[in-house]
Amino acid sequence: MRSFSLLLSAGLISTGAVSVAWAEDSEIITAPDPAAILDIAKGYGSAKLDKDDGGDPMVSGRLEGMKYVIYFYGCENHEKCKSIQFSSGYTDAFTAEQANEWNKKYRWVKAFSGDGSNFKMDVSFIGGITKANLEEQFSNWDSMTTNIKDFVNQK
Repeated sequence: MRSFSLLLSAGLISTGAVSVAWAEDSEIITAPDPAAILDIAKGYGSAKLDKDDGGDPMVSGRLEGMKYVIYFYGCENHEKCKSIQFSSGYTDAFTAEQANEWNKKYRWVKAFSGDGSNFKMDVSFIGGITKANLEEQFSNWDSMTTNIKDFVNQK
């Protein structure tokens, strides 16, 4: 009986630690705010807020000389968007086999071939994400910049 109560106490203590960790990052973002996205983007390099061809917000930026765009999707009257997509495109197309080679190696950023070559990473806000998770998405995109540039230069 004594070992059961010790295990139960240990379980409650560890559950409490999880609750405390969650409370530290409890700011939930349910829609991407273009100004906030721009501010985070500026922390990684030059960036400016634009509008896409449909009038939705769009952030254009550069990381280590690589141009990229953040598109906003699922918007209602150009606001209250549901997701964003990081995108970097190149006029020199690579083959579907080359895109597959990239996609087998890298998990988060996907390559596409077609009229050119494109790299894309989606971030959904449906159900909400934490600010820390959003910042991690930017960090992930930033960390892939060198890999993208190297891949494109090898083709």
